[in-house]
Amino acid sequence: MKVIKLHVAILNLKASLIHQFVLILVVYSSLFSKIQAQNDSLSYPYQNIYPLDLKMVIKGKEKSKNNSGLPTEDKLMWFAVPIVGSNPTLGFFYGLGGTGSIYLGNPKTTNISSANVSVQYTTNNQFISSIKGTIMTPNNSWELLVDLKYSIFSENTYGLGSDYNQPIQEDWIIGGAETTGFSGAQPIESNQVRVHLTALKAITSRIFIGGGYHLDYHYKIEDLSLDLNAAQPVITSHYAYSQFYGFDPTTYLSSGLSADFMIDDRDHTVNAYIGNFVHLSYRLNPKFLGSETNYQMVYAEGRFYKTLSKTNPRHLLALWGIGQFTFSGDAPYLHLPSSGNDMRNRIARGYVGGRFRGNSWITAEAEYRYPISKNGLFSGVFFGSATTTSRNAITIGTEYIEKLRLFEAIRPSGGAGLRMLLERAGRLNLGIDFAVGQNGSKGFYFVIGETF
Repeated sequence: MKVIKLHVAILNLKASLIHQFVLILVVYSSLFSKIQAQNDSLSYPYQNIYPLDLKMVIKGKEKSKNNSGLPTEDKLMWFAVPIVGSNPTLGFFYGLGGTGSIYLGNPKTTNISSANVSVQYTTNNQFISSIKGTIMTPNNSWELLVDLKYSIFSENTYGLGSDYNQPIQEDWIIGGAETTGFSGAQPIESNQVRVHLTALKAITSRIFIGGGYHLDYHYKIEDLSLDLNAAQPVITSHYAYSQFYGFDPTTYLSSGLSADFMIDDRDHTVNAYIGNFVHLSYRLNPKFLGSETNYQMVYAEGRFYKTLSKTNPRHLLALWGIGQFTFSGDAPYLHLPSSGNDMRNRIARGYVGGRFRGNSWITAEAEYRYPISKNGLFSGVFFGSATTTSRNAITIGTEYIEKLRLFEAIRPSGGAGLRMLLERAGRLNLGIDFAVGQNGSKGFYFVIGETF
């Protein structure tokens, strides 16, 4: 009876935290909507206020003089860049990344659709490919979210929780990848398949409801730090967690359905100047759909944009928050909520994706965006974030790691970045950010479009 009461109390605590986080998102959305309603509209008429972008620089002013900068229906705007580099984890890597944007309906009544595509191959026989996009049908009648990934990849894991429960010295991150092996990290090699598809139908001009299917499959998992045959066996967090909760540490799958609610009144899905975005998703991962266990998850995300100038919309404050919570069941280790786990793996700059992992995760981020050049070609950003994850108590061999609750350990990061306007009609930027976190973590991040 005491065990049942304790379990109910834990569920009630998690439900309370989820309720509070969701309430904050909704209140912020309502507050920003009321504030923004007092400002002049900055949507369609302000698309062409900047006289210059990189495409015009390349073509020359004479060839660009008839370019109004206003978006047009069914015109594809795209940009591609080569991906070349080297680090000890990946070896030498090369590939191609790009983004494409298009208005599938009248730009006055239809928001922009966009997709990011990347393919990379490394000399260590690793392969990474992904397609991530947002599709807006004419008159915004449907909003479709696409997140597809296939990779043969290695990544470092660091145990559970946002406290430093093991000694780790962190180093440089370039484009989201580590440049050195971190002392205390636990590297894992695996093949990954990710299919997340969500369709939402507009029921008002800004409210959408719908559902989705979500598949995460890891197989051929190799825990490189694990050594059970040593005189003093080396047991990793991944192996201990998998054994404790009954998962096969070499392969596991999560397959589930979601019910989704969304508020979206942004003036642009790639690079918003005004508006709000709130996405609430309840995900059920049952065994009859192929999941290893029955477990449930709640995902909540909010983005809020407040312009600071009536004449220059690129002078603005942007807020971003994500919370992900597991309850009523146990998720496989690599499918637990983790930092940087947004659709495009961009939140919590300053730390490598998946740096902090746990049963629940929250990251909040604020960004100040400002113009640099009067012609609109260059702009800049300052940003900061805070991340927290939770952890259930667990015993690894003879070592006991105590329970960690959300907000007991908060990890800040921050930085600055530069933007160059590639295509003014689609608001496509080429951006580079430098960010630092705690314990020596730091790195450069590249983006086409905007971070959020």
